[in-house]
Amino acid sequence: MESTAAIFMTGATGQLGSFILADLLGLTGRPAHQGPIYCAFRASSSFEQLEMTATFLGLESHILHRHPKVHWISLDLLNHHEAITALPAKNHSWEVIHAAAVIDINRGKSGANPNVRLTHEVLLLAEALNAQHFTQISSIAVMGNAATLDEENLFEVADFQPNKSKDSLGTYAKSKILSELDVWRAHQEGMSISIIRPGVIVGIGPISASPQELWRRLWHKKLPISTDGRTGIVDVRDAAEIVGRAHRERLQGPFVAVGANPEFHDLLSGLRDALGRDQKLCSLNRDPWLRRMRALDSLKYLPVVGRFFGASIRIMLFSRNTYNGGSGAALLDNDYRSSDQTFQEMGAAMRQAFQRV
Repeated sequence: MESTAAIFMTGATGQLGSFILADLLGLTGRPAHQGPIYCAFRASSSFEQLEMTATFLGLESHILHRHPKVHWISLDLLNHHEAITALPAKNHSWEVIHAAAVIDINRGKSGANPNVRLTHEVLLLAEALNAQHFTQISSIAVMGNAATLDEENLFEVADFQPNKSKDSLGTYAKSKILSELDVWRAHQEGMSISIIRPGVIVGIGPISASPQELWRRLWHKKLPISTDGRTGIVDVRDAAEIVGRAHRERLQGPFVAVGANPEFHDLLSGLRDALGRDQKLCSLNRDPWLRRMRALDSLKYLPVVGRFFGASIRIMLFSRNTYNGGSGAALLDNDYRSSDQTFQEMGAAMRQAFQRV
């Protein structure tokens, strides 16, 4: 569906958001959005991710943040009143793409993640703008981890489990569940929506940014172990294409963007090899380590180190969930890129980034 509406986009300076922006601008071979694109950014944000993404795509490094269709607006997304004031007074019709998120997977259950409030404020803004469509970047974190770790689970697109055990929920997963619930509530009240649930996104970006944590640990040889747990992954380019297609055609979904379901052994080895590192990873397999960690469950009440002995860390290390990404594949011009292709191409870019530093 071709649209000349103005798009208000959050998260454009982030890893996935930068590739979505390139897609919307028609720089990846797909139709360009015809209207203006207003991108929110914080005063502390930089355009380094946008420059890396543009260079990776074979474009001039400044094209994404200096494109004539893109208008940057400095504002606090946690205050939708400020956003309304900051947006132009022109009588636009509006669409919203919410790609901003705080990733804090390693914090376990401690602390508070702002994603829920962030989504709520962006939904209020969309309502105030009378937005024609709202696209939410959710996560496969909203789907799994409800069954015992002794089982292998296949999760389909319809799976959504907002009532998981508290022991299985980290702050990030909880924030994504509650955020998606908020979007579904807005849909029930009449808002047109799309929801995309990406797996672990394998991409590129500034080496200090949180999405590059695995790359960073492997480069500095600070990731000593791997396990035979499993997770869903997706190339950032495939995730961006799925988001762009769903938004342009106003397809509700949810769409699961998962191109492969590797064991952590294979995921970490693939990323390590792509970086050209030779670190040996110590394998902690579920047999016998899952049993041993369960036996130490009472240590979870200890200060500081307790978070390494609770159920959430066992789930992170040993769950063997498989996610059916067929719904996302249906929105791709071609199928998902292979894991090997993703590792090698992204790894080459990240290796250059580390070498420059």
